[in-house]
Amino acid sequence: MRRNSRGRRRLDQVLAVTGAAVAAGALAGVKFVGGWAQFLVICLLAAGTGLSAYSGNSLRARAAGTPPQVLISHPHGDEPWAHWLAWRLRRIGYLTSTRPWAPAEHLVPPPPEVAPDHELIIVSRALDDTDHPAEHPRVARTRGRSVLALVTAHHDPPLTRWAGCEVLTLAGRTADDAAATIDARLHQAGAVPLPEYTASHVVGEVEPRYPALGPLVTNFDRRAVSHFAARRQELALLRAVLGTVNVSGGGRTCAIHGLSGIGKTRLALEYARRYEDLFDVIWRVEAAHAPTARASLLALAHRLQDLRDQRPGPRAQHEDRDPEQTLQHLLSNELPRTRALLIYDGAEDDSTIRQLLPDTGNGGQVLITSVNPVWQRSAPHHRIALEAFTAEEAVSFLRNESGIDDEAGLAKIVDRLGRLPLALEPAAASLRDEPDIDAYLQALDLPSQVAPSARPETSPSGAPAWIHSFNQAEAKDALAGLLLRLCAFLAPQGIPSYFFEAGRQRTDLLPRPLAEGLAQPSRDRRIKDTARNSSLLTGEARLVMHTQVQAVIREEMPRAEQTFHAAAAVCLVNGWFPEDPERESTWPLCVELLPHARVVLDHCERLEVVDENTSTLLQSMGEYFRVQGDRTEAERLLMDALRQRENLWGRQNSLVANTLVSLSRLKVLSAELPEARSFAEDALKIRLRLDGDRDPRTLESRMQLGRVLRELGDFEGASEAADQTLLRLRRLSETDPVKIADGLCDLGLVRWRQGRLGEALNLHREALHLLERAPGDGEPARRNRTAFVHQALGLALLDSEDLEGAEQHLRSALDVLECAGYAVGHPVVLSSSVHLGETLRQRAARYRGRDDRRSPARERSSPGEREAERLLAEAKRIFDEVLSAPHMDGDRDHPDRACALVRYSHLLHDQGNSEAALTEVKNAIRIYTEKYGSQHPYVAEARYRRALIRKGSGVEPLRWREDLTTARDIYLRVHPADHPLIHRIEEELRDGPDPEPGETGDGRHP
Repeated sequence: MRRNSRGRRRLDQVLAVTGAAVAAGALAGVKFVGGWAQFLVICLLAAGTGLSAYSGNSLRARAAGTPPQVLISHPHGDEPWAHWLAWRLRRIGYLTSTRPWAPAEHLVPPPPEVAPDHELIIVSRALDDTDHPAEHPRVARTRGRSVLALVTAHHDPPLTRWAGCEVLTLAGRTADDAAATIDARLHQAGAVPLPEYTASHVVGEVEPRYPALGPLVTNFDRRAVSHFAARRQELALLRAVLGTVNVSGGGRTCAIHGLSGIGKTRLALEYARRYEDLFDVIWRVEAAHAPTARASLLALAHRLQDLRDQRPGPRAQHEDRDPEQTLQHLLSNELPRTRALLIYDGAEDDSTIRQLLPDTGNGGQVLITSVNPVWQRSAPHHRIALEAFTAEEAVSFLRNESGIDDEAGLAKIVDRLGRLPLALEPAAASLRDEPDIDAYLQALDLPSQVAPSARPETSPSGAPAWIHSFNQAEAKDALAGLLLRLCAFLAPQGIPSYFFEAGRQRTDLLPRPLAEGLAQPSRDRRIKDTARNSSLLTGEARLVMHTQVQAVIREEMPRAEQTFHAAAAVCLVNGWFPEDPERESTWPLCVELLPHARVVLDHCERLEVVDENTSTLLQSMGEYFRVQGDRTEAERLLMDALRQRENLWGRQNSLVANTLVSLSRLKVLSAELPEARSFAEDALKIRLRLDGDRDPRTLESRMQLGRVLRELGDFEGASEAADQTLLRLRRLSETDPVKIADGLCDLGLVRWRQGRLGEALNLHREALHLLERAPGDGEPARRNRTAFVHQALGLALLDSEDLEGAEQHLRSALDVLECAGYAVGHPVVLSSSVHLGETLRQRAARYRGRDDRRSPARERSSPGEREAERLLAEAKRIFDEVLSAPHMDGDRDHPDRACALVRYSHLLHDQGNSEAALTEVKNAIRIYTEKYGSQHPYVAEARYRRALIRKGSGVEPLRWREDLTTARDIYLRVHPADHPLIHRIEEELRDGPDPEPGETGDGRHP
């Protein structure tokens, strides 16, 4: 249009000059033509000049008014494309509006109520969602309105016209290229955009994401999904069931159920492939096993966190160190605000995954695939039952996939194999290779070792086709058969292709013949192509072999051969599984390999394969689940690892000791201290016998035993273990400052419990000095240790009545943990937060001049009262956050919750709510007593706090004196009489009222 405007201006100039020249010549007596003819030429030139000037003025007047109006019509579900296109056009000077239309009701958009200057129609989704006749009705046009159809996906054959409109393909274009191409077409249609008019409309708006980029976060390999030739009706039904995906809400959950091999997963993945431009997140969850599904969702949370960290602006706090809180935040808060498609593949029943389903919202969708039809709770409104092909559909499928038109012969194959897609796909692949139907039917009659399936949800009819395809592949290349046999012992979905890549330098984990073949590039490609051409193995980056195909391949092997391949598969998975699952960087790989680890271990258990690889894999998986907070699964795996290692090498083995230490750490987390002590003592005995008392692994076992003893209240035993560990750590030939700092911190905590606060402070300060000077201070693990030392220093300073110093170190601990990536709800963060809240409470009591027996009183003052109120409000906020965290609220009988309740009760008392305070401290005493017994020091501390609350309330003197006396007796069992805690209790007893008649001085009745 701009070029046309320039042409009009030049025409104006030519007409004006020519008219002026003719008129001047006439006045000078020059005759170009005859008289009347010359007069007529002058009149025509004048009229043309005037009309051109009028036209130019009209266009300029129009340009000075409003920009051209563009209406964007789109099918339901194409909102992301419409919003992006509208924003782009507004930015360059158009007025835009959008309207959806339902292709199922109208093949073309109905005429708009108010005719725009131009209309853009997005048509790809309409072509996908419905079947259209060869001749479309034409789009209704009004005079002067241009219409352009936009195709956002590739179509075969390419579209050039649709409903009488020109078609512009956006598929494969970048965002800038697509916007520029549409702008150019609008210019050709006469549009004159006004950027200065619409600039204010987009100020401050964030550009919508270009839909052609696909999902931001996904574990979906679209290369593993071929274009779906069948199930068009089911796809349309699925689309209708899930409804509109938009930016304002309307999430759906749908369950797809049917026989194994009927195409449930294929349908779900094809839906994801076809509509991937509508979602920001597409994530497939291996849902057959709840812990594996949980791990997969945590991996999604980590990916989303990484994505947030890459965005400009201040870096948000990580939320990946407290697995339970991270998972709940993902399901309840993050996914509901995201256009996400989650595919829970292979779920067994409703109870397995119900707690792992997100709150669908903001366009979020959930697909569940299962052989189980009962999904009334998770998908109460939307369930699709997949049926086998009809005979006609099966023949049509074979004809399309094989290229053979002999319908009678294809019908015989369908009669022989059944009508499941899984059985027909390898038949089509074989026929593409050798298009002889009779020979193929004869091959299907070969004898087989496969027994009829006892499971009602499976169908053995495809076994002859799978066996024939496997035999064909193995005949072409024996190593392709070996590859298929190995894959039969892994999980059916998501087999990593890097397992079989020579460039990864891990082919030593494979059977030697296969490793040698893959090391040759030409042979490598032939092996993999032969396996894929059999149709038994699909995919690129992640390979897929259906579970029924795997079962048939396994059952065709004798037991000895099954044992060999199971051992080879567990060697492969164990070799790739991270050795140190505590490192956060290893978690994505752990999640990817967990389904394969679980499946291969099941096969090994069935075939009684027990070796170093199986026990090591169990150990690594147990460590991973311990770090992720799944204590039940971690204990099961670690106990299996312990049994296997004891059976392989006996009790006196170094690997057995490693597992015992891991179990001891797990039991400490579960507050099962007697078992934790037993495991730690056994590990130490084994280490002493095998490695001596100076070996670093022995010192690690002794350090763990000391920590358990400290939690049990055996401070003498804990002190001895910590002393010996630190002494031997200092004497090692190659000293490790980080390990020495660990030893110093452990001993400092024991000294703090023993009331030797000066020694504790010195030990913690030395540990902090070592960590700050040690190389590698930026490592997360180093920062974590620094945080632990800061917390220990804060506790010692708190009991030393240096409240300002305690607050400083506790805040430092929280800052370090935040930088290290710990979430607000992680147990370590909660512990520091609890003690910070207690410190602030005591500071408030000091400002108010309240006699707390742990803080010297000060005179009241108005500024001091205001500061006390501020401190109490901050402490209240901290305790509210702590007690609402999943770690506290999920397990309401955990000792960590009791620790928080004890200190929170004192805060409630200071705020005047003594009744609630007594209720909370009573709960804490109950938890401590149930976990540790009535004579544990933690019980003494809780009863001491309850006595102070009762005494401060001025009620029940007999009961608070009884609490004080009981607390003193418990402390005397583990501490000497000069311990500071015992002195404080004695002072409280002396400060109380005189005993009533019939009562002894210690609050007891004779």
